[in-house]
Amino acid sequence: REEAVERVRGAIGARDLYYEQQHQQHSNELCGKGTWIVARTDCRMAYGFDEVIERCLRFEELGAEIIYAENLQSVEEYQQLRDRLDSRTVTMIAQVQESLNVDNDGTGAGKKKPLLTLQEIAELGFDLGLFGVTPLQCVVGALDATAKQFLGRSTDDDDRQGITNTTGIITPPRAMADFSDVKRVVGFDELERFESEFPCN
Repeated sequence: REEAVERVRGAIGARDLYYEQQHQQHSNELCGKGTWIVARTDCRMAYGFDEVIERCLRFEELGAEIIYAENLQSVEEYQQLRDRLDSRTVTMIAQVQESLNVDNDGTGAGKKKPLLTLQEIAELGFDLGLFGVTPLQCVVGALDATAKQFLGRSTDDDDRQGITNTTGIITPPRAMADFSDVKRVVGFDELERFESEFPCN
């Protein structure tokens, strides 16, 4: 715990020292603390939830602007953490959907730790919601399903429902974007404007 606390203390001290120097060099200008310190702990699985609480309280006492506890195991734990911290402290929830629990009926509707929506995060009293890995998980899932369809194989959903693709006919993958949308996302419009402004003959 003390090592974690000292790291946060060092980060806050370095930030404050930098802005103090900036203020001295530019005394006629406003020099606010534009950098916020995010104090994070991922000790839940190794040391338990009580240790999470103690570390977050210490981080708050040091003056970290954002408190962030990784890998809490239930909505109740998130609520308990939020209740223990000062209501003025900015808090963040970061989530990873680890896996699906397949129900007895094979639907896969049950989840170990369901992703909270932004509304649910706000209702718990948290200020920020981080979905850093979720988009990557969606991309990997889409690539996997598309590859299986191209190869004429069943997807994971089909496997759970006992469906096998034996036709060998390639059908458009589910949730496939139009090529025009792909061009827009990767910036083809900007490239075409640039080429029209600076043509190469």
